[in-house]
Amino acid sequence: MTQSIPATKLAPTEPAPTEPAQDEPAQDEPQYPLAPSAVDASVYTDQARYQGELDRILSHAWFPVFPSADVPKPRDYVVWNQLGQSVVIIRLDDGSVSAWHNVCQHRGALLVEGSGRCSNGRFTCPWHGFVYDLEGSVRQVPLRESFDPAQLAGLRAPAVRVVEWSGWIWLTLSDTLPDLLEYLDTIGEELAGYRLDRFDTRFRVSVTLTANWKIVVDAFNETWHVPFTHKSTLSGLVLWRDASLKISSPHSWMTLPIRGFTDKVSNSDHRQTHLCHYLAFPNTIFSCFPNHLQMWTAWPVAPDKTVLNAYQLVGPTPDGLSDAKWEQHNERDWKHFLDVLAEDSEVINNFAALARSKGFRRNIFNTAESRLTAFHDEVAKRLR
Repeated sequence: MTQSIPATKLAPTEPAPTEPAQDEPAQDEPQYPLAPSAVDASVYTDQARYQGELDRILSHAWFPVFPSADVPKPRDYVVWNQLGQSVVIIRLDDGSVSAWHNVCQHRGALLVEGSGRCSNGRFTCPWHGFVYDLEGSVRQVPLRESFDPAQLAGLRAPAVRVVEWSGWIWLTLSDTLPDLLEYLDTIGEELAGYRLDRFDTRFRVSVTLTANWKIVVDAFNETWHVPFTHKSTLSGLVLWRDASLKISSPHSWMTLPIRGFTDKVSNSDHRQTHLCHYLAFPNTIFSCFPNHLQMWTAWPVAPDKTVLNAYQLVGPTPDGLSDAKWEQHNERDWKHFLDVLAEDSEVINNFAALARSKGFRRNIFNTAESRLTAFHDEVAKRLR
């Protein structure tokens, strides 16, 4: 039987005091796997480097972009607009999902806006009336006889690779990247244990941060800022000193004991006893409790601007709780997450004012920031 964390332990109204210094726990693997490192400030500010990251890193990764529940029925669709791309994602009549670039192949007009349902199975370009089917293929062309037939043969909006997994729609802009589960590797195996297809996406928020996307990723991949940035929200919840970091290149993850819970649960699966925190490289984080989790993705907009889309996913009602009580707990947990996010955002948003400061020369990482070292090493490797 799946064990559940009592919701009162997930977001205490009066956090316990910050724990005193502790010795590092004895483990078969080192708690902090990598040596200290440093990166130059230009890593976060250089325009050419930023463009290289878009072209060579973010265009060659898998992303979870929408809950499957956002397109529940055949012919329901959503439009994904990130990384300078616009992609139509639609559920086909056979229940599968198709994705294609949202660009008319005649003169480059936007074909589809927003989300909705395409009842007649046809999308018509608002400029010159080219008609596309659910999979992005051109089906009707006004004044067809006036075009070069060779230009119209097999004409379609270019397809985008897409797959549904664990209750989410994942896509990649790359034609050469390995399939999703091969790409995720250990992280996929870890996430599979939560059976996320049973979870509902109950809450979501989007915030714009005035910082480079890597500053945002850095901010959420280490724990020792907790007693300083999150003194009143997280320091009484997680035993941040006992975070155990793991590198699963190109991804990384860590486990954190939960105060008042981890030491009381008899289970050999860390997913049922700890807060487990995963980076799906390059820009998606899953922060998983046994019975609910938050997920967020940092989308680059400019070298000093990032959109963070965050979600809360909720598992089935635990034994001993009514559905109404479980909903109350989830609402409280989401409010708690928003409080934590606001604290992080306040610090992160100072980046724009300091990015060009002559005092900002480099960032130095200690061993407790091993995941940051691994992340920047991976970025640098892919830019060579």
